[in-house]
Amino acid sequence: MSTYLDIAKNVLRANRRPMSAKSILNAAYDAGVVPSHLYGKTQHKTLQARLSEDILHHRETSAFYRTEPGQFALVEFLEDPNIAEEWKKKFPARRRTRDLKKYNALGVKRSIALALHNSTTSFGNFFSQTVADDAVVAMHPDLMEDRGYCSMWTFSVVHKDNQVLAYRVGQYRDDRDAFANKRSIGFPGALGADDLSLFSEDSFGAEECAISVLQQDLDLSLAAFDRSDSQRPKIDSVMAVSGLGGNLELVIVLLWNCPKWFEPVTRRLSLNNPEWLHLEARHNNIEDFEPWSVQVLERLTEATRRANIGNSQDYHSTIGVSEIRARE
Repeated sequence: MSTYLDIAKNVLRANRRPMSAKSILNAAYDAGVVPSHLYGKTQHKTLQARLSEDILHHRETSAFYRTEPGQFALVEFLEDPNIAEEWKKKFPARRRTRDLKKYNALGVKRSIALALHNSTTSFGNFFSQTVADDAVVAMHPDLMEDRGYCSMWTFSVVHKDNQVLAYRVGQYRDDRDAFANKRSIGFPGALGADDLSLFSEDSFGAEECAISVLQQDLDLSLAAFDRSDSQRPKIDSVMAVSGLGGNLELVIVLLWNCPKWFEPVTRRLSLNNPEWLHLEARHNNIEDFEPWSVQVLERLTEATRRANIGNSQDYHSTIGVSEIRARE
């Protein structure tokens, strides 16, 4: 027995029930099956990381699944009639935020992305240019750079009462140095041809992609995205930022005005340090955010500040008119 996963398989198989990483290692220590080089105070954290990574990378082919956050079981339990039914419900593996959709990813001509590098534009301007140049195609992501295309992403921001939802990106959510362990205000989704439909061609399927991403990451049902326009994510802007290895990525930013009842639950959603950020003032710790969030947060904060100034001026103007009329 030479690996953490081997230890987990054997202990779970012997105990026939879901267990935490710490419980698995304690049982392995008691049985005397842990190699000497694995002893240490934090080995259970390493085991949990290995199990989480295996589930994340291998998905349906992993030998493990979660019954709830931090509780692991063997896939073979699902077919065992002697295992309690309550332990056969898979807790969904967290979506890896930076996975491109294979074979049918949407790409846009690099020349268009270059014109937007480190800046933003309206979706209307972007759409009209891409349609005129026939600039968006579906292809395997490995072919994009050589053919002069950039990958296209959605970035869905959850918005409520001049606040946006922020969280810290986990180590296994994203393997890019620029994103991992940073704070984020959005949920990335790779755009693919399967997001397009007869009713979404004029948005490249961005709204459908955003809904799918938010459903998975926030454990929401479709009922949260009522068919009325007021409940669906709305495209805010389009930007281009440097991606892995210096490649450009085209990002469509969407805002979702979530229902009043929605609150992130850390245990259920596996979000790290979720909190609501107020947009009325600039944030001093902007360097703690990943690159996409930096651009979007600065844009939203400035837009909120201008709206507040405008509302204040309208209010004082109305007060002034009322005073004049009172004097008359």
